[in-house]
Amino acid sequence: MLSHQLDRILNFSRFHCNSDEELHYHVMSDFESQNMEVSNRDGESIPREIPITVYSAEITNGYVFRQIFELYDKLVMEGIPIYFKESGITIRTGTSSSRDSMKLISDIEIFTDDIIEYYMNKELATIKASDEDTACYIEELNINTVKSVFKSIAKSNSVRIYKTTLSDDVFIEIKGLTTEHSRLTTSKYRKIHYDVSDYQDDEKPNLKIEISQFCTTMKGMTRGDAEYTSFKVFPKGMMIEGRNGTGSITKDMCWGEVPGSKDQTVDIEHDPEDYFETKVSSSSIKALTKISGMSNYSIIKIISFRNGLLRLNHKIGDFGEHNIYLVDNS
Repeated sequence: MLSHQLDRILNFSRFHCNSDEELHYHVMSDFESQNMEVSNRDGESIPREIPITVYSAEITNGYVFRQIFELYDKLVMEGIPIYFKESGITIRTGTSSSRDSMKLISDIEIFTDDIIEYYMNKELATIKASDEDTACYIEELNINTVKSVFKSIAKSNSVRIYKTTLSDDVFIEIKGLTTEHSRLTTSKYRKIHYDVSDYQDDEKPNLKIEISQFCTTMKGMTRGDAEYTSFKVFPKGMMIEGRNGTGSITKDMCWGEVPGSKDQTVDIEHDPEDYFETKVSSSSIKALTKISGMSNYSIIKIISFRNGLLRLNHKIGDFGEHNIYLVDNS
């Protein structure tokens, strides 16, 4: 009986679907809408639910994917919302302490054209497609459960993350010489709006820095008793200063064209007051030491056009982009 129904559904769908994706959806929907039954040895009918894929994404560079969550662990972020959209995957989260005037917002875009496999069932989306919105399925993961699973991802592994209608859990396949199967318990989605509308994403970078060099400098800033780090961004250069509780400089470093630079090849005719300053907390500086793991041989772009607003931009492996928005309301 089961094989007869399957043949009937497939034959019907082939004549009524315009694409493989549409065929996949119709087949799964027809199965879901029926109370499928299978007979046991005694001839009794046993209902059996057929799983429907909600979303599925496979990334060949699994180790880089792991580094995203290592960053969030450093930032002590518990809830990590992931948005599965038709056009790609977005991970946007940030430090949320209302007492801290220095905040960090992390916005990651994974481009689905650059990963080996991606599917999102629009009919099962959390947000349905409309004139204003594209279809989107929202998942929230807890960093403690994620890091316990992702710590086993090696540099040669690929990762598949997917969900079906049979469970609220997220399933993980870590693929190498063998395939390791895990599952993550999801958290209730907390609707938090991270406003980055004050930033101008089309602004040209003030300067570019080799990412490993940037992270090495950030690591140096974590040593000592600096309470925060001041980023002073000039038109074509940047100076960073680690400062303690009294405002005294504990460490400093500069790149590009900075007035007063010890590098004699640098143009020092700029106005020494022509910069925008953003103060960054020590916890965010510690987290910034981790971003080189996402793109070892890349550059980081520094963009600042107003005091208290600083954007850092870098690639994520060969499949994504990371924008870091630093906010200083002090």
